[in-house]
Amino acid sequence: MNVTAGNSKVQLPNLLLIAGNGRNVGKTFLATKIIKQLSQKEEVVGVKISPHFHPFDEETVLFKNDEFVILEEKKINSKDSSLLLQAGAVKVYFVMVLQQNLQQAFLQLNKFLPQKAIVCESGGLHEFINPGLFLFVKRAGEEIRKEHLLKFLPQIVENDGTNFTLDISNIEFNNNHFSLL
Repeated sequence: MNVTAGNSKVQLPNLLLIAGNGRNVGKTFLATKIIKQLSQKEEVVGVKISPHFHPFDEETVLFKNDEFVILEEKKINSKDSSLLLQAGAVKVYFVMVLQQNLQQAFLQLNKFLPQKAIVCESGGLHEFINPGLFLFVKRAGEEIRKEHLLKFLPQIVENDGTNFTLDISNIEFNNNHFSLL
């Protein structure tokens, strides 16, 4: 991946980005379903980017400074990043960073990312990355609160608590590029 800092958005066709209308709308649930399906044919890398800082095990630190922390998830537990691993991702990276430092954190994370299918859950990455596919998850019947995301033309996916309006079998990954059939 050729990622550089600057004003123009970086094209990352091998990245499927998932953002949401808020907390507990089904972002991680959708990510795990996608990883589970894709990992049957492809090696998939999972990425969870959070603006919340949590306690962490120093053994899992790949990079840390005063602005952000990049961890490699290796444990099986109920954390979102672990759920991505349990779904079939070959590697999972968990990044804790505030939005104002996200681009710098992603430039550092990029050093660890392979040229594979990447499923990423992030509420802010769309600001400087053009992913191959951008999904926006919201609860069925809920008004869109994060209207600023609509200018990035995401595929809106509704979650009724059990099912999504998106048929994940229509997500295609060919020639290192995500698309929707």
